[in-house]
Amino acid sequence: MVVELFTFLFGWGRKIRKLRKRWDRLREKSLKKKQPMRGDILTKMDVIEQNLRILEERKVSRVERSRLAKEIEIDLEGIKAMLKMKEDEYVQQRSQTIPSQQKYQTRPG
Repeated sequence: MVVELFTFLFGWGRKIRKLRKRWDRLREKSLKKKQPMRGDILTKMDVIEQNLRILEERKVSRVERSRLAKEIEIDLEGIKAMLKMKEDEYVQQRSQTIPSQQKYQTRPG
């Protein structure tokens, strides 16, 4: 019983619960944003949720589990930074990245 309590408080389950709680809070904040920003953030949040579900539901090796947890942490930090950005800054940054991608697109005719 003591071992179970110890693993509940300090084990991987706690880390996963903290990541899920952080994900939930960031999702609520992202829903308050306006459309171009909200759509991009929610798309990224869906990818993170898939990784969280893998951690919660599947039995994975320690290496895979730690890799996924770190990847989720990094992605959540990126979303947190996006949420702190003003919408004007986001639109400006987004418009700067699009021209570099346009040179790879094929044009009809």
